Amino acid sequence: MNQIHAMRVFVTVAQSQSFRRAAQQLDVSNALVTRSVAMLEAHLHTRLINRTTRNLSLTEAGQRYLEGCRSVLDELDHLENALAHTEREPGGTLRVAAASTLSLVTLTPLIDGYRRRYPRVNVRLTLVERQFSLVEDGFDVGIVAASPTRDGDPDLVERALDVATFVPCASPGWLAEHGEPRTPAQLARHAAVTLPPEARSVTWQFARPGEHAQQVTLRPAYAVNNMLMVRHAALAGMGLAIVPASLVADDLAAGTLVRLLPEYEIDDPEANMSIVYPNRQYLPAKTLRFVDYAIEHFQRASDASGRNTVTSAALPASGHAALRSMSSTLGNGAALHMSNGV
Repeated sequence: MNQIHAMRVFVTVAQSQSFRRAAQQLDVSNALVTRSVAMLEAHLHTRLINRTTRNLSLTEAGQRYLEGCRSVLDELDHLENALAHTEREPGGTLRVAAASTLSLVTLTPLIDGYRRRYPRVNVRLTLVERQFSLVEDGFDVGIVAASPTRDGDPDLVERALDVATFVPCASPGWLAEHGEPRTPAQLARHAAVTLPPEARSVTWQFARPGEHAQQVTLRPAYAVNNMLMVRHAALAGMGLAIVPASLVADDLAAGTLVRLLPEYEIDDPEANMSIVYPNRQYLPAKTLRFVDYAIEHFQRASDASGRNTVTSAALPASGHAALRSMSSTLGNGAALHMSNGV
């Protein structure tokens, strides 16, 4: 028995004081109305309606049940209307996970633009520093690195966002003291500021037009699990660093950092950024709108620059494992919540 439907039938019968009129109002047969009330009474083991050939009246139990049904159905209708409105106008809290190696230069404009478009959605952004589960850890969406060798996860949908550009750089003071590397191989002779090896490989591929790529493994003198801290360490003269171009664009323009090996480009498959979300029906509007907006946001930036948008560092080698295991190991207001770790 569909008890909610039976309750609606009972309320309509009580209000119209007629099985026939109730059937007309509900656009169902008289038999269905009669059967629904009878099934409800059998379920409750209580007579709700006194019937005669000419009229009907509620029993004492029926009157109490009518009041309760009205309260329950009103609350249910209010909830359904609220949910329907939320799907038309996204609201609530969107929980976003992103690798801690990502740059705020990339994430902040994305979140800001999304919230301006959908101000009823609050965003809770968590920068994760370890393997995480998208669903089990309670996230709606993740921004991670795409891996061309990663097997597809049937529990997740992955869509490409952008490709990052990395540059090697160092402070003028550090170069004056240690000399400027002229080839990729010379980078390995110098102290480097890097992310931890478990967060990002210290081996990089350098390519120059018409030549084979050269593989270089840096010598970390200082490792820190935040790309912004890597930038600050490079500015302080603690060593050379390879960082997202967007993160140090102003530093390079101001001369506080110097671009190294400008004739080379870094070929890095970990720079392919993707957005991932659960593969299920009826995703909340807030999630679907964020996915669409993120793709639009990066495409717009790409069109404006005439090339792939410069973005931040993507999820590292250990992050690929995190993405592979995301599903198995993996109020209205103007608020943005941000935290580190999960």
